[in-house]
This record gives sequence, C-alpha cells and structure tokens, in this order.
Amino acid sequence: MGQEVSCFVIIGYGKKTSYANGKARVLDLDQTFSLLIKPVFEALKIPCYRAIDKNLNGSIDKVMLQEIKNADISIVDISTLNANVMWELGVRHSLKPNHTIMICEKEQMSSIPFDINHFVVYQYAHSEEGIPYLEVERFRKVLTDLVTGVLNQNPAMTDSPVFTFLEDELKRDAKANDTDNSDSFATIMRNAEKAKNNKEYDIALELLASAKIAASQNMTLKDNLAFIISRQALCTYKSKQPNELEALQKAKFILDELKPEQSQDIEVLGLSGAINKRLNEISDDVKYLDNAISFYEKGFNLKQDYYNGINLAFMLYKKTGLLKEQNQDWEDIKLKADYIRNSVFEIASKIESDPNFDKSNDAVWVLYTIADVYHYKNKADKQKEYEERADQLNNTFAMDSYYTQKEKITSTLNSINKP
Repeated sequence: MGQEVSCFVIIGYGKKTSYANGKARVLDLDQTFSLLIKPVFEALKIPCYRAIDKNLNGSIDKVMLQEIKNADISIVDISTLNANVMWELGVRHSLKPNHTIMICEKEQMSSIPFDINHFVVYQYAHSEEGIPYLEVERFRKVLTDLVTGVLNQNPAMTDSPVFTFLEDELKRDAKANDTDNSDSFATIMRNAEKAKNNKEYDIALELLASAKIAASQNMTLKDNLAFIISRQALCTYKSKQPNELEALQKAKFILDELKPEQSQDIEVLGLSGAINKRLNEISDDVKYLDNAISFYEKGFNLKQDYYNGINLAFMLYKKTGLLKEQNQDWEDIKLKADYIRNSVFEIASKIESDPNFDKSNDAVWVLYTIADVYHYKNKADKQKEYEERADQLNNTFAMDSYYTQKEKITSTLNSINKP
C-alpha cells in the first residue's frame, strides 16, 4: 500500500434531504464527516479529506477523479442516495479493486438500490436533530476496526463488484470457450415468455430460474433481475398451485425481494396491484382493495400507462360499489374512477393511432383495454369490435385475462347501478 496511506471520503456536502420510507428528512452530512469519519483517521494518523477540502488549482472534477483513483482507502456515504456520490462510487469501483467502505444512515438502508443492497454497507444513526453521542462512540469504534482490518489485509481483498466480475468473467469465458452449448440468455427469456403466454407456468418458472441464476452471475445481465423476479411472481400466482391462495402468498413473497412499497418500477407496481386485487377477491378483506388501489395509482402516476390505469379504474369502481352498499359517501370515488377511465382511453387511443400499432407487442393488451373502457361506458357495439380485433391476435394469456376481468366488471357495474 506504500508508506503514506490516505483516505478519500465520498460524501455529500452540507445539509441534504433524505426521502427514505416516504419521509423527507434533512440530514447534515458535514456532521457525519466531522464527527464519525475524520476523528477516526486523525487517531490513526492517516490523512482524510473530501474533494472540497483540497486546494484546487484546476477542475474539481479532475481533482476528484485523481483522488478516487489514488486514495488507498475510500469511505463512501450513500445516505440520501446523492446522485454525485452514487456516480463517484461507480467510478471508485471501476478504478480500484479494494479498500472501499460503504456507509449509510440507517433509515436510508431500506431504500438502497438493488445493485448495491447485496454488498456490505455499514449503517449509523443520524436524525434531523443530529448524531447522538452514544452513536458517535459506537460508530467510531466500528470504523476504527474496519480501517485497521483493511490496513492489515495481506493480500488485499477485492471489494469492488467490477473487479470481482472481471475476475469471474475471465474464468467463465475460459471455460465457455471449451464447452458451451447452452441456450443464450435471450433464448431462455423468449422461451419463458412463450410458455407463460401458453399458460405453461411450470415450464416458464423453470426457465426463469435459470435466467435468474445467469443474471445474478453476470454483471451485464443484472439489469434484467427485476423483470425476471416479476415474471416469477406472475407465473407463480397464475399457476394457482398448490391452490390459488397459497400461490398468491408465494408470489407476494417472491415480489418482496424488489421492495414493492418503495419501488418506482411500473412492472413491479402493476404486479403488486394484481396480487392484492386477487387477494381481495378471495378474502373480501378491504385492506387488499386499498393496497391494490395504492400500487396501481402509484404506477399510473409515474408513467401514465394504460395497464395500471385501467386496473386502478376498476378497483375504484369496486370501492364505489362497496361504499354505496354501506350507505357511505361514494360519489367522489366514482368521479375519480370515471376520470382515470377516460384518461386511459386517451392514452390507449393514442397508442392505437401509431402506424405500426398492429406490429407492436402491446397491441392485444391495448385493444382489450379499449374494450374495457367501452364496457364501462355501456357501448356494447364498440366493445365487441375491439374484443374481436384483440381475439384475432390469438394471445391465450391475454384473452383469458380479459374475459375473466370482463365478468368482474359486469358484476361491479351492477353493484354500482343498483337503485
């Protein structure tokens, strides 16, 4: 490591806002540096600084990149998920194979991005009022032990996922050059989707399990993990095995890996809505109804997509019928459902107007969505027209979903229209 050891700290400056767990809190990250980090390195007689602490004769970006590359140790505070810090962490992992220590304020830990949350991150307590005295003592000891351990590593352990990937990838490539007759990742995913559409859920789940292993072991495929896990949850609950309730509960457990309550992935939100929707239908428990509305509404607000939107409208109509049966105020919920329904119609109609619409993968779902809207509007002729167009695309999975939902819409509208 050399005679002169140094530590570069990657951390936000001053007061920054954390949005962990749906709460906005202002944390003073200068306190984190001055109370928790710097004293540890002063006691160890190791220079410790941030980019802002250096004398700058040129670009701060150049100085920062040099320090990220040259520092023997780097402490990276990912509290508040500051965009600059996250980028600099990526640079550090790309340039340095070892001695990167990640820390994070404890409430933010639940919101750490998927690509980081499976690595070791050391947490500390930090409230808007500051860092408690006892926490200062505790964390300084933890950090002292960590740094001392780093200094005594021989050989140094690799903690960069980039360098770990490169090492593992070279080994896999060498092995693959000898014998690799397995299907490509794209082929596995394509076959899984085909099996799902044919309602061959056992086959789909086997393929998805293989795809998940491949994506977990290959950094270039990791971006697919959320989609793979979502498909596993979908096929699990659609399989209804060993029975529908257990399948739904298992699907919900699978999806928990993606932290749906904090997710901004509309696939995850839509699927969470669907699982809660079906749990409500089985149990009549209103909490699942409200959960479904919450997930669908968040997904629709994020991207204004027709899938979350049309399901949000249905759940709002269902809540309207429930409130009406209980002689509670229901008119505002009905107006909201009508507004969402009309918004979805505009969205789906715009997609349909595209010259290449018939060639798109979404065509069948868009057509069935428009048919749903005409169902709500009681325009049977237009509903039938769009049903027939969608049926001609011969997607068994989509067709089964639509006609099952069609019966539910009819039942819901009957409950609303009761005198």
